[in-house]
Amino acid sequence: MRRLGYIILIMASVLLSSCSDGMGDRLPRSVGGTSEVLFITQNKEQWEGAMGQAVRDFFEKEQYGLPQPEKNFDVVNLEVSAFSEMFQKHRNLIVGAINKDLDKVLVETQDDWKSAPQFVMRITAPDVDSWVKVFNMQAETLKEKFDENERERFMTFFRPNVSPANAKAVNNAFGISMLVPDGFFVAVNKDKFMWLRRETDDMSMGLLIYETPYRDTTDLNPQHLVAVRDSVVKKYVPGPLDGTYMTTDKKYVYPVFEVLPDFPAGYAVEMRGLWNVVGDFMGGPFVSYTIVNPEQDRLLTIEGFVYYPNKEKRDELRKLESVIYSARYPDSEVPDDSDKTVDTDDSNPDVKDDDLQ
Repeated sequence: MRRLGYIILIMASVLLSSCSDGMGDRLPRSVGGTSEVLFITQNKEQWEGAMGQAVRDFFEKEQYGLPQPEKNFDVVNLEVSAFSEMFQKHRNLIVGAINKDLDKVLVETQDDWKSAPQFVMRITAPDVDSWVKVFNMQAETLKEKFDENERERFMTFFRPNVSPANAKAVNNAFGISMLVPDGFFVAVNKDKFMWLRRETDDMSMGLLIYETPYRDTTDLNPQHLVAVRDSVVKKYVPGPLDGTYMTTDKKYVYPVFEVLPDFPAGYAVEMRGLWNVVGDFMGGPFVSYTIVNPEQDRLLTIEGFVYYPNKEKRDELRKLESVIYSARYPDSEVPDDSDKTVDTDDSNPDVKDDDLQ
């Protein structure tokens, strides 16, 4: 029996074919639907069999904290014979292949192969079982890269439409820079609490920013973070009727937490769940990031929440998450993009008007 092994190669300049295609340093904007993964297979059987099932089972799991079932990502299949130049610019690419002549699984990855933002992973294996095994080992890391691409996609749309007034208000109140798009307005700004709102006929989006004391790591305990959130939103985020106010749902969807030591603005804890209004029937998803600022012994929390009754909310929450990821303290490390130019031609068919609002 052939011994199973695998090799991971971080490709500097080559994946699938040469990157030298006459574009120089200029990369076109990546294409693909919001929260979409394109899985390239050699044939239909791979998509309908164990390889396709493994990719779907992982990426199409329900996203936690949404009131209606919605997938984390939508997985689309294309056979390699149809993998044209247009599809090679897809933002989130998985390329699967079986080569019986191999005795080890080969994993190749590359950022910004044919477009930006883009991440490509190609897994070539001697058989289906070994392909599935290695995909499952790489899946979490792959999802992190695809999540990053989705955030960067939204920020590509948002950057030209940032509100200087909102950015100045946030910086003056909390000493951070954050790219808040036009369309938001400051509804509350007092006592180290700010509520930025965006209202349309059928949807409400909110960004909450507040500071609390930081004494020790017990202040990052999940129960403590929920209690602090409930206290703050009860005081500053009223419901539509007298005596009503926002709170955290703890009965049907208890919040989940993740520690993010490499969050752009510093060490942070992510909280994801549902909010509702005490005394009313309003509710929706939220995601918050509590960031440690040890120099000032303070915790900074930035939250995004959505109210969009009877509509899908995954992508709206992603937009707010993208805005929050742009937050930086003055000494935060900022990624160096000086060697990368992205084409921002608005003729790209993937751009939708509502992405810019």
